Amino acid sequence: MRFKEKVAIITGAASGMGLAAAELLAAEGAILAINDVNADKLDEVTKSLSGAGRTVVAIPGDIANHEFVERATASVISRFKKVDILLNVAGCASHGPAESYDSWDRILSVDLNGAYYFARSVAKLSMIPNRSGSIVNVSSLAGLVAHPFDVGYVAAKHGLVGVTKALAVEWARFNIRVNCVCPGYVRTAIIAAVEKRAPEKFKTRARHVPLGRAGEPNELAAAMGFLASDDASYITGLIMPVDGGQMALSSGWMAPEIEHLG
Repeated sequence: MRFKEKVAIITGAASGMGLAAAELLAAEGAILAINDVNADKLDEVTKSLSGAGRTVVAIPGDIANHEFVERATASVISRFKKVDILLNVAGCASHGPAESYDSWDRILSVDLNGAYYFARSVAKLSMIPNRSGSIVNVSSLAGLVAHPFDVGYVAAKHGLVGVTKALAVEWARFNIRVNCVCPGYVRTAIIAAVEKRAPEKFKTRARHVPLGRAGEPNELAAAMGFLASDDASYITGLIMPVDGGQMALSSGWMAPEIEHLG
């Protein structure tokens, strides 16, 4: 029960890694305020997590709107008096060649601006006055290296790595820890659906992962839970790849080829 009596806001909590993180924190005693732009799905998740005496409230809305973020944070603090933990999981992507990429504003608004808005809001309204708090941002391997045909996503996720470092340094004096996980190839519902349509593509993708498989959302949630908890009380400014070894494998070899060398 690492999170007993802790109040946590989790964005992107209606599915995937955000949902897995919500399930983990709820199981370990947290009071949850969960956000997603999909209000219907968020309502379903809120009801499913609210059993066994748990306190879970929904704050549906678009994190790209800083006015919504301020209202949502204020409503959580009005009800629960504080915010101890923020998990910035919400994000989106859009693929296309850089010369005709037309999703720049939306991707940056959600993946970078929204995370900063929530961090700023919880810090200003709760964590700085209380001299305590933990923020975990979810970037991506695309925040550490580039991949083709998603210039907006790469830019936003690189930016979120920078925001994490900047806030960790600046807010350390308030005992606010700010860390970041960088997922690699994770089996979310979206990936699973695409995998059914193009299984060979994902077999090839898995060959570039030293552990030889996609990660599961609960494995990313475990990393987020560690960084959010007091177990990580002396860790701030960390940029943590959770990727099955992909960042370590930077030579251009594929994992099966390395095995053959042995």
